[in-house]
Amino acid sequence: MFNLFYFLFCALAIFAFAAPTTEQEAYAELRSAGMTQESIDGLDALTKRFSSEFPFVKSDKEATDNYIAKYRSDAENYIKSMPENDQTIYNNYSKKYGIA
Repeated sequence: MFNLFYFLFCALAIFAFAAPTTEQEAYAELRSAGMTQESIDGLDALTKRFSSEFPFVKSDKEATDNYIAKYRSDAENYIKSMPENDQTIYNNYSKKYGIA
């Protein structure tokens, strides 16, 4: 389960820190690639949600596993709900920085 968590966390949380040095630079790169502000804001909200909620469950393995499964499902559903062009941009960005 840890590997699944690591992959998802990398794809959604670390994408802001992968190559661009700041979160703002990462978002600027996504924006310049043509991603809509709504999708960027949604990815940002997912990252912030994880950062604020995960510390409350990380001390309990079962709670951690349940949280990661729910978060992963929510994140995948959000990404699938983005406009097709935004999904393509997100996938290309993830591949570019080796997080996909």
